[in-house]
Amino acid sequence: MAGADALHPRLTRGFLKYSQHRGFITDAARVCRPRDKLMVERSVQYARERFFKGEDFRDLAQLREKAARWCRDVPGMRIHGTTRRQPLQVFLDEERQALLPWNGEPYEVTHWRTAKVHTDHHVACQYVPYSLSSTLCPPGQQVEVGPGVKLVRIFNRGQPVKVHPRRPRGGCSTDNADYPAELSAYTLRAPDGIKHTAAEQGPAIAEFAYRLFDGPLPWSRIRQGLKPIRLGQRYTSQRLDAVCRRALEVYLVDVGRVERILVQSLDQQETPEYPPSLLPGRFARPGGVFAHGKAHIMKSTESTESAELKTGGQP
Repeated sequence: MAGADALHPRLTRGFLKYSQHRGFITDAARVCRPRDKLMVERSVQYARERFFKGEDFRDLAQLREKAARWCRDVPGMRIHGTTRRQPLQVFLDEERQALLPWNGEPYEVTHWRTAKVHTDHHVACQYVPYSLSSTLCPPGQQVEVGPGVKLVRIFNRGQPVKVHPRRPRGGCSTDNADYPAELSAYTLRAPDGIKHTAAEQGPAIAEFAYRLFDGPLPWSRIRQGLKPIRLGQRYTSQRLDAVCRRALEVYLVDVGRVERILVQSLDQQETPEYPPSLLPGRFARPGGVFAHGKAHIMKSTESTESAELKTGGQP
């Protein structure tokens, strides 16, 4: 019993699930009221003193085999001190037809425990994290976790919220739908989702995001891709789209510089226009270098004749 009450007794979750699975109703006795109990008691003490005491069993299989034979032959055939009848005969005549048929599957005994939802929207159970919905179980919420043989069931205030397949130690079971919508792109490392969100804010923002993820490792730029989306929410998508358009004109794909432009309101300042100017040539020569006039030709001829006279006509 998890809570003793004469009108509304509260059962433990393990026994409550077992009674619901087998289809019987538990009628609890009141505290310190022995007359509310069954007429036949002390069965546990009888089995402990007559069967377990002084016995040594090789394994669990041998224990079960001997226990079944002992229950059928020894206590089942004795004359009970209270009813003055054989328990096995009473079971066959009156109780057996009242039982529900067994489906052939053994019941999974679940050890329920209380766990806390962590900031990563997971709850730890036997060294394995299991995800929970961020809306039903926010971080910090206390939930009840029941690990079974094949499934792990999670309840919140008596209501089922999640069922995961059982994982071995060191594993992880995560449902991507459990993450908040604003964190799904980062947790899933999906650049396509960021591109789609950027396209909704403006064409220049979409082109900026496309060029940002244009590389061999796009998932490594998830944090940079989310930054322009937050900037659009803070400074309006119209301003961000205009800044991205001007940045793309000069091939500037830098999220940090785009943020500084918005923070310092540089996009709202008028850009000064400077008149175009032609830069002088680096190896410019005077204009007379290429002036091949008559005086220049005669001067060159006289210089050649004087050089031939000095050398005696030898070239």
